[in-house]
Amino acid sequence: MSNNFHPTESRNRIELLDVLRGFAIAGVLLVNILYFSGYIYTPFEDMAKMSFPQLNNTLIAIIFSILLGKFYPILGILFGAGLFMQFKKSQEPGFLKFFVKRMSFLLLIGMLHELIWPGDVVMVYALFAFLMIPLRKFTPKQYLLFAAFMFILNFVALYITDIFIPTKPLIEKTAYLYLSDISPKELIAMVQNDGFAGFVTLIKTHLLVVWTFERYASLSFRVLVIFATGAFLYGSGFLIEKAHKLKYLVLFLLIGLLGSYLMYYVSWYFKIIDNLFLALTYISLIAVLFKTRLGYKLLKGLAPFGRMALTNYIFQSIFGIIIFYGIGFGFYGKLPLFQVQIIGVVMLIFQIQFSKLWLKKYNFGPIEWLWRRLTYGDQLNKLKK
Repeated sequence: MSNNFHPTESRNRIELLDVLRGFAIAGVLLVNILYFSGYIYTPFEDMAKMSFPQLNNTLIAIIFSILLGKFYPILGILFGAGLFMQFKKSQEPGFLKFFVKRMSFLLLIGMLHELIWPGDVVMVYALFAFLMIPLRKFTPKQYLLFAAFMFILNFVALYITDIFIPTKPLIEKTAYLYLSDISPKELIAMVQNDGFAGFVTLIKTHLLVVWTFERYASLSFRVLVIFATGAFLYGSGFLIEKAHKLKYLVLFLLIGLLGSYLMYYVSWYFKIIDNLFLALTYISLIAVLFKTRLGYKLLKGLAPFGRMALTNYIFQSIFGIIIFYGIGFGFYGKLPLFQVQIIGVVMLIFQIQFSKLWLKKYNFGPIEWLWRRLTYGDQLNKLKK
């Protein structure tokens, strides 16, 4: 049975959205490389012995304050915008079957990626996309109201969680992050020296942290807030027609900074305000710059990178494993942060250039093609560049 569902052709894509997607994937790498490199688990005493310790401390402060937690919301907002575009076809025969098939294959890709990078977000976004199905006929205003309702429920859920789930006892903080009962020193040594066995143990330990009911329950309201916000912003025309206005940039920045203050000095409950509104600040900033001649010239190179966001995101994990883990070059926990970030920037430059070259010949990135091939079948071959 034929249908009207087909992937977006190159000439019909919205360049700003691709640029934003590329910008977000770049930011994700500069944060995730803290984990790939083992720097986030490196004992403070070992960090102090690395070259340029003050520079490293400055960099980690910048990353924690203006990068950490800001780029996944951008991807989520764009994902929500994409859901709104798809839901416009919800009246067509076979839509639900098509949508479930599309998200199921994306979920499978995310699950496979999570076996090498437990911080994967593809699986999370695909999984929660199913919860948006009952909202497929919402208007932009209804999405906004739903986002506000989920926003309130997020605070209620956090409060209830604090009451009924016992607080874990504090341990002496000798590194930025711990995993289960493995000390940072043991973790670094294991990944450096135990080869494939060390890699498998690291992944299993990570998965025990992320594959929990508590984590997904806490994520649910935040993810739905972000998806509904993206659907509203696209459906109302804001992303394309208004995001570049300076008044919105200033407004988002002020609310985001207020959220940061509340998060650091009042309660971590306010993290959602910090993350969401600073993400919106970045979206508005990119939109403002993209409207200028110089900004467009500097940013348009991110569009091919963003069109291949899924491929680039997954290959960032593969590159991270090869460069840092013991089954690769084994730099895990050995490099100061400034060198780790230089490696991240080099990876980005390579991926940006590779994306440009690849898309000169093909319509989609390799993993994007696989996903679309599984979803659309032979219809994919009918597309012209």
